[in-house]
Amino acid sequence: METARFSTIHANSVQYWILLGTLVLGALVGYLAAHHMDVEGHHITGMSNQIVWGFPHVAAVFLIVAASGALNVASISSVFGKVDYKPLARLSALLAIALLVGGLVILVLDLGRPDRLIIAMT
Repeated sequence: METARFSTIHANSVQYWILLGTLVLGALVGYLAAHHMDVEGHHITGMSNQIVWGFPHVAAVFLIVAASGALNVASISSVFGKVDYKPLARLSALLAIALLVGGLVILVLDLGRPDRLIIAMT
């Protein structure tokens, strides 16, 4: 396997601003989608009294399962002693955390009243 080479992206480079703009745009689209679903209701995702699993549930399950897969990649170097996967371990672990948080945020937003999550946790 070829050795992984990582390079830094400097804060004044074009790649940095493209990456930052893409991330901000993605966060803005996610916020607007969550706001639209909060205002219009869950029927816009295909849910009804007969269909209880809409797109948010499917997306949350996908993100949580993808987090599991990313964590498997992160553990290959330590569990099986594969040195080639060692550089990917930290990135895979961070990706797993981000995917898990994304899936859980979708489920919290699906509650309808996310502020009442505190009641469920106590």
